[in-house]
Amino acid sequence: MGDVLKVVEGLDLVVEMAAGVVHPDDVGTARSAATRARDRRGYLGGTLVVGIIGGTGSGKSSLLNALAGQQVASVSPVRPHTSRPLAWIPEDAEPGLAGLLDRLGITEKVEQNRFPGLALLDATDVDSVELGHRAQVEALLPRIDAVIWVLDPDKYADPLLHEEFIRPLADSADQFLFVLNQVDRLAVGDRVTVAEDLNTRLAADGIPHPIVFYTAADPADGQPRGIDGLAGYLAQRLDTKRVQLSAVISEARRAARNLAASAGLLGAGSLAFEQQWKELLDKATTALALAEEGSTVFEEVLVSLGVLIGRLASQAGGPFASRIRYQFPPQKIEAVLRDAVETVDRLVPGGPGAIEPERRADAAGLLSDHLQERIGGPLREILWERAALSASVAGLAVEAAQAEAKLRA
Repeated sequence: MGDVLKVVEGLDLVVEMAAGVVHPDDVGTARSAATRARDRRGYLGGTLVVGIIGGTGSGKSSLLNALAGQQVASVSPVRPHTSRPLAWIPEDAEPGLAGLLDRLGITEKVEQNRFPGLALLDATDVDSVELGHRAQVEALLPRIDAVIWVLDPDKYADPLLHEEFIRPLADSADQFLFVLNQVDRLAVGDRVTVAEDLNTRLAADGIPHPIVFYTAADPADGQPRGIDGLAGYLAQRLDTKRVQLSAVISEARRAARNLAASAGLLGAGSLAFEQQWKELLDKATTALALAEEGSTVFEEVLVSLGVLIGRLASQAGGPFASRIRYQFPPQKIEAVLRDAVETVDRLVPGGPGAIEPERRADAAGLLSDHLQERIGGPLREILWERAALSASVAGLAVEAAQAEAKLRA
């Protein structure tokens, strides 16, 4: 998908893989980075998603049409008119945006190439007598980046709008901007009075420094006014969001890299365990199956096992090296190998050194099974955890690069 959400999900996976492997403080730091990203309000993607919300007749759809430079939303004197939300989205919209619209139940979409990176949602009416309309609007608020509250000269002071929506949501004021539309209906002197009254009411709602634009989206003379300033502000918000998301991506990448460093993965490649283990196992079991009493084969195999395990520990590095050395000290390796030989002595007539091919094969098979179970399997499990953590870090790096490229597009 290549959006920021995938980066955060990638960090979640790295944290999950690293838990129990690296120091808990390092895991906690990385988990906090993921939590901060998820707690960020709005859409975790490279598109600025803005809801256009307002009362009946305020001109929400007309404002969208003015921003679009063409009619994309129908307008009507019948109130309430906007019964279903409409999304005006980039024609190359990222998959994450499509998923968001699906979750919001927005099925009507109009593609555009006028403002890449901007998606506008023409929502239903907040003062509508239809209770379902208000529920739809309330569902938008926590999931989008910004809200344009469209007001008009007649109902900008509507108690329902202020008491039921704006005031209870004042802690999200950094997401809000206000548009007093239809200012062409006001006399020049009245515009100042209405503007001052609007600011006073918003301050009483808990928004002392509101961002307010004054527009005429569909004036009688047919020439929209105040739209360029609003469009320019939205472009700035998009740039700001992308800077913030770049910081989220960088923090996620840094957190994953720190975990990789703690796990000894930086600069480390594949250990080729399966190949190394198979080669040693084949040689060791064959040699032990052919060994005569009094030979030095046991000691030679013991040395080979110790060398391989030591090499794997050094190559694995970090806590994986410590686990390998702790789990396979020299005395344990010797005990496992001796137990394997003694098992063959008990179960295979003639034991190791039997010259008959069938008995040699039986002895080698038993030795192989024993060493696989006691040494190969546990080693494989440790190194699989290492490989999985390494792969999750690499996967996050890929998602981060794709997300950054999309933000720069």
